[in-house]
Order: sequence, then structure tokens, then C-alpha cells
Amino acid sequence: MSKPHLRVFEQHTTPAVISQNNFKFKSLSNWGYNISYGCVHGCSFCYVPEVTAIKAEKRLEKSGLIPEKWVEEREQDSHWGEFHWGDYCLLRTWDEDAFRKSLKAAERAKKVAPDSNRAIMLCTATDPYQTLTVPGDPQKTKLLNDRCEGLVTKALEIILKDSTLNVRILTRSPLAKRDFPLFKKFGDRLVFGMSIPTLDDKLSQIYEPGAPGPTVKLKALQEAVAAGLHVYVALAPTLPDDGEEGLRKTMKAVADLKPITIFHEPINIRAENVARIEAKAKEVGRPIRSEVFASRERWREYAFDQFALSEEIARDLKIPEGVLHQWPDEVLESKGGYLKMRRMQMERDFCVTSLTAAQKTQCEEDWKEQQEPWVKYWHSPEERISSWPGIRMPKWK
Repeated sequence: MSKPHLRVFEQHTTPAVISQNNFKFKSLSNWGYNISYGCVHGCSFCYVPEVTAIKAEKRLEKSGLIPEKWVEEREQDSHWGEFHWGDYCLLRTWDEDAFRKSLKAAERAKKVAPDSNRAIMLCTATDPYQTLTVPGDPQKTKLLNDRCEGLVTKALEIILKDSTLNVRILTRSPLAKRDFPLFKKFGDRLVFGMSIPTLDDKLSQIYEPGAPGPTVKLKALQEAVAAGLHVYVALAPTLPDDGEEGLRKTMKAVADLKPITIFHEPINIRAENVARIEAKAKEVGRPIRSEVFASRERWREYAFDQFALSEEIARDLKIPEGVLHQWPDEVLESKGGYLKMRRMQMERDFCVTSLTAAQKTQCEEDWKEQQEPWVKYWHSPEERISSWPGIRMPKWK
């Protein structure tokens, strides 16, 4: 089923406010500030369609902004929030009173996640720096982009002057460079980061089809370092198609920036994201290593191998302790899932259809002695707190 060439860029009546996020094991922030529903970058692996967009479909349809054809698709169990991800961006409305109220609530909050660094993240379910283009309507294009910019800069100015909270910027767009002077005013209260899953621009077209390529993103990070900003990088998600050589190349380029944190996670299976990835690969005309998604066991094997490889590369590059920060998915906590994976590996490696009692015992010991402690560490809020300027900083040479 090919995606119809229809894009929806409009403004929605919902105000843009700060709200508590629901991150698990990320060590990013306690709150999120989202400027829109949807995102023009349309990353094929994105988790947002599953956890946020689908849940908002019926409410967004009441605005009258969603095409009737999309509504009909949802009624037939084909969720437009996921299927058309990247084709819609409904900007929220700027309501200063509502924003200030949400900021005060965050400032006064007594319950704050121990690994949140008391930070507000722009953004958690979209990108704070997007370019919206309405074909044939330059006036509307300018209006929407002006509003998009205002939603970010107005919020940052108020946070800077009227709160003590920290700010984490995460984007895939070098458009953020326009706000470097504003970021600089925050001093140690702000960290700026970009997502760079790969340095392969052509591969990026499959996984981040609407986002600027990694070459320009890396250049923007280099300019951020030159501007004196505290930077971090999200190697998220790294891709099976890159292999060891590609991952080493990416981590080397990132390490050269001497970031305060390198967050890393391999690509995860999320609802229909595999289908979206494969469809985009077919459209681009480049084969991908989709065999790692053939089963949960195959994906677990790939994920654990990728985590181990990233740690090996970090040691080889002499990346300081505390910089590499892993994001293992919560499903990797499953002992049963791990044992199924190890049994699959042993049956394959030893060319057998069943394991001996000793081999099954070995699988149990592998979990107890190696993987379980590793997963528990990265899923412990008290242990996995990431670096923050002036508090916990890595010692780069």
C-alpha cells in the first residue's frame, strides 16, 4: 500500500505547555515541552506513533484538520497517526499564561526522577527545530515557521528568566544554530544534543527520511562546541546495516567532540516500525539487514551484541568513564526472553535441535552472572544518572 502524497501542516488549539514525561531508563529529563503533534522528520524507527500519536487520533480528528480519508483509514484499523508519520505536523498554540502556569508547577514539584537532572527537554515527542513547507503557499509557509520558531524561543526565554530548571535540547536539525546565542545565556543550565544514528547519508535517507543528513548534523555539533556549548550526542538508534566499521566510524567522530554524554541504543522493534523501515528501503532502492527483526530472539541477539560492541569501541577510543550511557529496552529485562535467545544461539552454533542439561545450565549462569547485572545497572535510576555541567562531568584528556 503506497502512501498518498498528502501532507497536513496546520495549527491546533492545544497550548504548548510543560508536562511530566514518561521516560523509562533514559536519564534525559523529568519534563517535556512539545511544540506539535507529529514531526516532519518522519523517522521510520520512531516510537512516538505507537505511544503518543495513535492515542491522540480521535481527539485530533475533532479539530477538523485531519483529512476525511485518514479518518476512514483509522475506522478500518489502519492508524493514520502511524501510517502517515512524517506527513503531518499540527503546531500547538502559544498561550503564555498556560505556559507560565506549567512552568511554575514544574519548579515547585517535589517528586522529581533521580536521573532527570531536574531538566525540561525540548522536545520528547517531536523535534523543536523543523521546517514546514506548504507547496504553493509561501505566506502560510512563513506563518507556520514563524510560529514554530516562536514556540521554542519564547519558552526558552521564560525558562531562562523565571525559573531555576535545567534545559535539554535534542534535535536532528542544524536549524538550532539560530538559537546558539540564547543557549549560551543558560550557562551550565543547558545542554545541547543531536541524534546521529549513522554517518552514512544514504542510509540516513531510509531511517530519517525527512531529517537533515548526518554530515550537516555533525557540522552543527562542531559549531556548538566552538560556540562554547555543553554538547551531548544520541547514537539513537544505531543501525544493523552499518556493521562494526560504521559504528566505529560514527563513535570516533562523536568522541572527537568530547561530549558530556554519548547516549546509545540499537534500533528497537516498535509496533509497525519495521514495516515502515522496509517500505522506505524499498522506495530508496537499498537493501537493509531486516533479518535481525525476523524474531524476538534474533533482535535480542543483535541488541546485546550491539551494546557489547559499543562498549568495546568506547574502550578502544579511550572514552572516559561515564560518557557512554546505554539505553537497553525494558524488554531486555526478561530472563525468559534472554534464555530463549541463548538457546537459539547454542542450537545454531552446535548444530543441534535441543540442548543438554549442562548447556541449559550454562544459559542460566550467563544470565545471572553477566546480563542480569548489566541490565539492572542501566535500569536503576540511582545508578545511571547522566553527566551535567557543574555537577558530574567526564574527564576528557
